[in-house]
Amino acid sequence: MWQYVIGGATIFALIVGLFSVYNGRATRRLIVEEEKRTQEILAGIKDVLSKQRETSDRSIELLNKVRETSDRNTELLKRNTEILDRIATKIVSS
Repeated sequence: MWQYVIGGATIFALIVGLFSVYNGRATRRLIVEEEKRTQEILAGIKDVLSKQRETSDRSIELLNKVRETSDRNTELLKRNTEILDRIATKIVSS
């Protein structure tokens, strides 16, 4: 009787051992595939962020140009106002 128990336990241990090896290999394969997919996703995100940074840098450049133009226009308006004030003063004093 003990022979059947020991024989059954041995067969069970072999089956469990074989499946654990198979399961371990399958799990490793899945992990490697998921890691590759994750790397691809991260590369895509990196590309999107790079494009976003370029767009942001261009926007900053454009905003700086707009500010410079606005500053020049403000200076021109100040000069024109001063000239108009001088003309108005000469007209009033005449």
